[in-house]
Amino acid sequence: MTSMYDEANPSMLAAIANQTVERHRQTPGENGYAPGACAQCTPTGCTELDWARRTLDAYRADRAAQLAATPSW
Repeated sequence: MTSMYDEANPSMLAAIANQTVERHRQTPGENGYAPGACAQCTPTGCTELDWARRTLDAYRADRAAQLAATPSW
């Protein structure tokens, strides 16, 4: 069972970040969003999209490091 007190883990944050990036890619009219038109978007960029990209980059780098450190028997 989940609650509002569950701690976020890296895979959960990566999933949320991925949804954010995908939402910014959608065509106008899909799910009520136009590309680049979320509540955080401005003509100079989007803090939400910046966070999502940084989060995904960090998650992917961490996963790559974990896979590189895993011995291949």
